[in-house]
Amino acid sequence: MKKNVFNISASTVSADKKLEVFTNLTYFNSAAKGRSETGYADNNVMQKFVQWGHRELDMTELKDMYIMPDGTQATWNRSGWNDPTPAYSNNPYWSRYKNYQNDTRNRVYGNVGASYQITDYLKAQYKVNLDFFVDKQFERNAVYSQEQSKYKEISRQQYELNNEFMLMFNKSFGDYSVTANAGANLMKRNYEYVFGETVGGLAIADFYNLKNSISSPTSENKREKKATNSLFGNVSVGWKSMMYLEGSLRNDWSSALPDGNNSYIYPSVTGSFIFSELLKEDFEWLNFGKIRLGYAEVGNDTDPYRIIDTYTQYTNVDSSTPGYIMSTELKNADLKPERTSSFEVGLEMNFLNNRLGFEATYYYAKTKNQIIPLSVSGSTGYLTRVINAGLIENKGIELAFHATPLKLADFEWSTSLTLASNKNKVKELLDGVDYYRLANAPFKVEVGARVNEAYGVIMGTNFVYDENGNKVIDEEGNYAATNGNEKLGSIYPDFTGGWTNTFKYKNFDLGVLLDFSKGGKFFSTSYMWGMYSGMLEESAANNIREDGIILDGVQEDGSKNTVKISGQTYGESHYSGPAAQNVFKSDYIKLREINVGYSFPMSKSAFIKSLRLAAYGRNLAVWGPDTKHFDPEAIVTGSGNVQGIEGAALPGVASFGFNVSVKF
Repeated sequence: MKKNVFNISASTVSADKKLEVFTNLTYFNSAAKGRSETGYADNNVMQKFVQWGHRELDMTELKDMYIMPDGTQATWNRSGWNDPTPAYSNNPYWSRYKNYQNDTRNRVYGNVGASYQITDYLKAQYKVNLDFFVDKQFERNAVYSQEQSKYKEISRQQYELNNEFMLMFNKSFGDYSVTANAGANLMKRNYEYVFGETVGGLAIADFYNLKNSISSPTSENKREKKATNSLFGNVSVGWKSMMYLEGSLRNDWSSALPDGNNSYIYPSVTGSFIFSELLKEDFEWLNFGKIRLGYAEVGNDTDPYRIIDTYTQYTNVDSSTPGYIMSTELKNADLKPERTSSFEVGLEMNFLNNRLGFEATYYYAKTKNQIIPLSVSGSTGYLTRVINAGLIENKGIELAFHATPLKLADFEWSTSLTLASNKNKVKELLDGVDYYRLANAPFKVEVGARVNEAYGVIMGTNFVYDENGNKVIDEEGNYAATNGNEKLGSIYPDFTGGWTNTFKYKNFDLGVLLDFSKGGKFFSTSYMWGMYSGMLEESAANNIREDGIILDGVQEDGSKNTVKISGQTYGESHYSGPAAQNVFKSDYIKLREINVGYSFPMSKSAFIKSLRLAAYGRNLAVWGPDTKHFDPEAIVTGSGNVQGIEGAALPGVASFGFNVSVKF
């Protein structure tokens, strides 16, 4: 990948210091070739390798000869002696060198504005903000690939323009200070999408053009427009730099919602008290103490065209008459905006010349009228219908601690620890509905929301347990599976955190950052196929391929299981048996970053004011995963996989680099 970033910022002030004109613009350009495909997809080399690979294959030989002299693929799994097409899997080097993707991205974002100081305490400002990008992707499957050859082009273009008008007031009245803003914002967004793909394969190998399609290529283009007009205001009143009361009110009008429901108002109010101002004379060890309380409401709209029917060209009725079909999603002309109400309380304190301190926050939020596409029977002519439904509750706590345990003339050690725990629960869905499917995995499981359960549960077939909690073994010696899906775990962790330590010795500095997560689970598609195909170490552990295995459990009559199965049967049962066999904990401790630097001492008269050299390493190690094959963090956060569902995850990558910082 090649990337360039250019930024310019400038401002000028009139002679009377009242008028200021300013701008800040950034241009971003990138071009990449061969990004790794993610998720359970044909050109993700991990998907084919784990599912269809062989351990005895020599990767060096596959790399040295992935293509034959006649242009066909060199592969271990030919369809036949006279047919070089791979039957199951591409040579991974063929996938990387022949089936690669490339893309370009150009983005311009920034603002231009002007402000005028009407009086000492009142200022008016106008600012226009632009965010514009053009994204292009080019994807290919070469002739002689395991999949049908193809070529695809995608172009995305979007601009968002915000015109913001504000009046800003700032004045003190004795012990009181007042800061207030009032304004309006006009937002317009325009999104365009163009797509083209060959059909039936490519006529000429290695010629990637839509006209090289064996059959007529397919194409699609769409355009989405959306506008939101807003009025807003906020005011903050302070007393003796100790007590503050802040309030805000905003009203949005969205074009994505129907008339009558397209306006939504959301307020907020926050109070804070710096109580250390009253105690600093009696408690010298207390440097800072603050308590805050807040309540806020936030409204949210939806994507364009979910309240009106739109049509897509399906075919030509004859040579000149196009035929159109309606969307498979039933729109809703009575949609309401989503709404989240939240309450927050926090405490912040620093002690002993700020060498010790903490911050604690508790929050509680409810979201209602969520806009979701609910699955409906195909007999209705639709697959989903857009509705307002659901009530989700979120509550949690965030803690941050910081300390400087050691501070000497030439040496200092500072440390900080953050902890966060969030619990969510689905309180309501739709009348008569207690489960909503959020996403399907490629195999075996899905992620959904169940009433009175945590949001984002993994649903799949489970082990069968007897009254004593023993796993039940069927007559053939395999784990018995439940007839239907059950909850196999939640995708979200119980808590997450980070621990940072910084050491300084004279002009040297060292920073070490650890991240950790506890709780939560994920389903591993790669583990399922890795066991099925014998690619994973566990499929051969304890000489299982020679001796077989007797699974720990009981027969249906309650007697201890004594039926031995082969190693192959055991491996294949990870696909045919309970999905719970492939569910793992998401716990981990990760060495996120190490940073080492040196700041050169510079004289005040030197042309160079400061010079610092630093080296860093990131994503250096991970401890504690339930299975060593996959990085649970990448699975929980997505990155091409459905959240909580691992599908051909790419290996974790460590990165190293150095920085040079010079100031004049």
